[in-house]
Amino acid sequence: MELIDFYDLRLAEPYWLLLLILPALLLWLKKSKRGKIPTIKFSDVEKLHISQRSFRSLTKWFPNLLFYSGMIFIIISIAGPQQEKSTRNIQASGVDIVLAVDLSASMLALDMSPSPEEPSTRLDVVKDVIREFIKKRKFDRIGLVAFARNNYLVSGLTLDKQFLQKKLSDLEVGQTEWRDTSIGSALAEGINRLNTVDSKSKILILLTDGKDFPPPKHSPLIYAEGAKKDNIKIHTIAIGTDSSTRTYVYDPKADGGRGGIAKYRNGQPVVEIADFEVDKKILQEIAFTTNAKFFEAKNKDTLRAIYEEIDAMEKSDFQQDISTLYKELYQVPLGLGIFFLISNFVLKRTFYLRLP
Repeated sequence: MELIDFYDLRLAEPYWLLLLILPALLLWLKKSKRGKIPTIKFSDVEKLHISQRSFRSLTKWFPNLLFYSGMIFIIISIAGPQQEKSTRNIQASGVDIVLAVDLSASMLALDMSPSPEEPSTRLDVVKDVIREFIKKRKFDRIGLVAFARNNYLVSGLTLDKQFLQKKLSDLEVGQTEWRDTSIGSALAEGINRLNTVDSKSKILILLTDGKDFPPPKHSPLIYAEGAKKDNIKIHTIAIGTDSSTRTYVYDPKADGGRGGIAKYRNGQPVVEIADFEVDKKILQEIAFTTNAKFFEAKNKDTLRAIYEEIDAMEKSDFQQDISTLYKELYQVPLGLGIFFLISNFVLKRTFYLRLP
């Protein structure tokens, strides 16, 4: 049995509710004539006392309640109660976006932490900001690619943002070969994903804190040239500070061989000082080649501002065709109204029968 959601109810012809004046008027007229109703006089006070305490006497108001309730429900049925059944068709000529996220060991650096008391890795900060970005792109298909030395497809282009957020939360350093970085590999996977769909606007957002190592056979610019021919824009983001920074150390044997942050015997994470060089020049050239923008983020606020700028630049154009259907519910109050009136009629001629 389908439950009625009262938040979706409406009346097709609410002006019929003006008829609710009738029950109130009848009740007022009945009370005003109460003194003229013929009654039976008792010579014995004891008999009067007993009659007042009988169940029928104590519930003599019940037939009237049924009568007026029946009238009210019938009037409500005439007003046409309906339950909204909406179908919303979104015709999206929006944006297909692939997010490429670096998962090399340098993403464990702590230079983007909000404060020393709240250590956060670069990857933690990136996931927080991307999570906000995904929430804003309600009508766009978004895919997710992770990369280090190799790339792997985390999620194809999808409108299922809940699934995408889950896959984003699961990203960890070590899910692909963590020691090196291949920007070209990430570009190739992202471009391939975008070329599987037919849309007016295709965007790849590449985020990295490193440079190609070992040196690739083919320059990432070759992929950028291909993207330009396919009308794909590649926004590039370099994250991290230029100076030496504290970083967690990745241990492939940690956590029972599953890999994770290295820890001392007392359970504290191993932290060391390291330099991570970012190839800003190649990132700038990739963005320039595809008529996109290069960004640089050294903290969370800057990174958030970058994604907000991209969000503003790459707006979705969509049309909504909303057709609203309604399920008629007049049968429910009509049935109750008839039931109450029939019950009033029967009870007044049987259990509540009054002598003249």
